[in-house]
Amino acid sequence: MQSFGVVGLGRIGGGLGIQACGKGMRVVGFDPGTPAEGVLEAGVERADSLADLVGKLAGPRVIFLYVHAGALIDETLAFLMPLLSKGDVVVDGGNSYWGDSIRRAERMREQGIHLVDLGTSGGVTGARSGACFMAGGDDAALDLVEPILTQLCVEGGYVRCGGSGSGHYVKLVH
Repeated sequence: MQSFGVVGLGRIGGGLGIQACGKGMRVVGFDPGTPAEGVLEAGVERADSLADLVGKLAGPRVIFLYVHAGALIDETLAFLMPLLSKGDVVVDGGNSYWGDSIRRAERMREQGIHLVDLGTSGGVTGARSGACFMAGGDDAALDLVEPILTQLCVEGGYVRCGGSGSGHYVKLVH
C-alpha cells in the first residue's frame, strides 16, 4: 500500500488526501488548524505534530506541503528537516516561486533530502477527483513520487518538467 504525508489539510491538501484514501492509499496528515470538511472521515490519519507525522511514515518518506507559498514554506521546512532521513522526499505542492524552489532544493540536497517542486492545477475539484501536476526535481525523487501522482491526476495530467524549479516555473506559465 502506498503511503504519504500531507502538511496542510485545507481544500487542496485535504482534497488530495480524500482522493488518495478513496484509492486505497494511506495518508497521514498534519494541520495546526481544522482540516477541511470530510478529510478525517475519508480516512486521513491525523498527526498531532510534524514529528508525529514523520514517525507514522516508513522511509523513504514522501511528504507533501500544501501550505501558503513564501515564508511559511521555509518555516515548515526548518521544523521538518531535522526530523527527516536521507532519501526522504518533500513535495512543495503550492504556488512557490521557482527560484525559491531551486534554493530550497540545493539546501536540502546537502542533507541528502530531496525536494520536488510540484505545480498543482485543478482547484478543489481537481484535488478531489483528479488534478494536473507539473513536477520538477531530480530523477530519484520523482521516481518515488510519480506512482502517487499518476494515481491522483486526470488522464494525461502529469508531466516531469525537468530539474529543480521547473515544476513551479511551468505552473507559473500555465
